Amino acid sequence: MQGLRYRAFRNIALFWLVWLMGCANQLQAQSTSQQQKVTDAMNATRPERAAGAVIGLLVGEALGMGTQWYYDMDVLHRDHGIWVNDYVDPKPDGDHAFARVSKLRYDQGLRAGDVAQSGQIYMLLLDSIISEGRFNSADFFRRLDGLFTTLNGESYSGRYTESLYRLLLGKRRDGIAWDNPAMATSQDSADGAELIVLLAALYPEPETFVREADRFLKVFFTDAFTRGNQITYGLVVQGLINGAGVQDINAYMKGLSKNKQIYTRVGGYDRFLTPGYGAIAQQQDLVTIKEPRYISHVYGMDCQFMHLVPAAYYLLYRFPDNFEMATLSASNGGGNNMARAALTGALAGAVNGLNGIPERFIKGLADGENLIRKARQVSTLIN
Repeated sequence: MQGLRYRAFRNIALFWLVWLMGCANQLQAQSTSQQQKVTDAMNATRPERAAGAVIGLLVGEALGMGTQWYYDMDVLHRDHGIWVNDYVDPKPDGDHAFARVSKLRYDQGLRAGDVAQSGQIYMLLLDSIISEGRFNSADFFRRLDGLFTTLNGESYSGRYTESLYRLLLGKRRDGIAWDNPAMATSQDSADGAELIVLLAALYPEPETFVREADRFLKVFFTDAFTRGNQITYGLVVQGLINGAGVQDINAYMKGLSKNKQIYTRVGGYDRFLTPGYGAIAQQQDLVTIKEPRYISHVYGMDCQFMHLVPAAYYLLYRFPDNFEMATLSASNGGGNNMARAALTGALAGAVNGLNGIPERFIKGLADGENLIRKARQVSTLIN
C-alpha cells in the first residue's frame, strides 16, 4: 500500500513538473519572440516601415469591418465573443443598432479579411500612386469618379457609403469639378487622415508632405481644425516611418512646430502637442485603464476624427512594440472600431515595420499577397 501511494505521489509530482517546465518554455519562447520583434523594429529600414504603415491601415480596417458600429458592448460580445482576435464575417442576422450595415456587407459578399468602402478608396489611391509613379490627385479623382458610377448616392449602396462620400458624389452629379472649392464638405471623419498615410509613406520630407496633404485635404474638408489635426496625424506616421521612436514623438512634433511652412498649414501649436498626450498610457499609476480597448469609451466611440485619433495615440504608447495588441485593442473597442483600428494599424505598422505585423493578419487579408507587393512598391518610391 505504501509503495502504491509513493508511486501515485511520484506520478502526480512528475506531471506537475513537466507541466511547469512546459509553461516556462512557452513563456521563454514568447519572450524571445517579442524581443526579436523589438530588434526587428529597431533595425527596420524606411521602406519596411513605410510598407508596414500602408498594410497596417488595411489590416486595421479589415479587423474592424465585421464588427463595425456596435455601440452596445454586451451585444458585441454576444455576437462575436468577448475578444475578437482575427478577421470575422459581418453578421447578416444581427439586431444591434447598425445591423443593417452588417447585413448589407454580408449580402454584398464581404467576408472575413475584406475591407469596407473606405478601404476600397484607399486602394484606389494606392493603385494611382503605383501607376503614376507619384501622387497625382487628378488620376486619383478620375478613379474615384469610376467608383462613384457604381453607387446610387444612398447610404446602403456598395459596401455602405458614408456621409462624406455621399456628399462628394452628390456634388459631382451636380457638375462641380474636383478643383472647385465648393466640393469641400463640413464633415469631420477620419477618411482624409487614412488617405494621407500613403503620402506619408511616399514623401520623406515633412515640408513636402504637409504641402501636398493640405492641398489634397482641402478638396474634402472645409474645416481647418479637422484638416490641421489630420495633417498632424500624418506627420506622426511620417516621423515614425522616418525612424523616430515612439518616445521621441513629443519632442519631434514640437520641433516641427518651429517650421513656419509646417506650422501655418497645421494651424496651431496645440495640435502638435496632441499626439504626445497618448503617453499617459505609460503612466498607469496616474490613469489606469485595465482593459485598453475601453480607451474608446474615454474619448468617444463615434466617427469624429478627434474622438478616434486620441485613442490611436494612446494605444501606440500603450503597445509601442506590439502591433497585434495595439490594433486589436482598437478593433475591440466598439463604435467606429474600423476607423479607430485603421488609424492605429498605420501607426503601429510604421513603428514595427511590415515584419512586425503577425503573419495570420497578412494571410487572412483579402488579396494580401498582392497588397504586400503594392505596399513595397510605394515604399520604395521617393518623391
